[in-house]
Amino acid sequence: MILPQKHIKLSESIFAMGAIILSILDNQRSIGIDELWEKLKSKNHNDKIIDNYSFDKFIISLDYLFTIGTIETNENGGLIKCI
Repeated sequence: MILPQKHIKLSESIFAMGAIILSILDNQRSIGIDELWEKLKSKNHNDKIIDNYSFDKFIISLDYLFTIGTIETNENGGLIKCI
């Protein structure tokens, strides 16, 4: 589920969604979770890059990115990119 495997396409993995989230955060100083979710949905709607995306997978992707140290929260609760 996290990484693509034999039976999991890259577009269905949390790894891929994390990369897309990081690309959205490249253009932002700080962004709230709700706004990030809306940008992810609109990006996916335009580009069709993620299969079977859901809010649950989005939250797990954020947890994954936070765990590996690529995102953090600021004092206002917004997300920032660390790398």
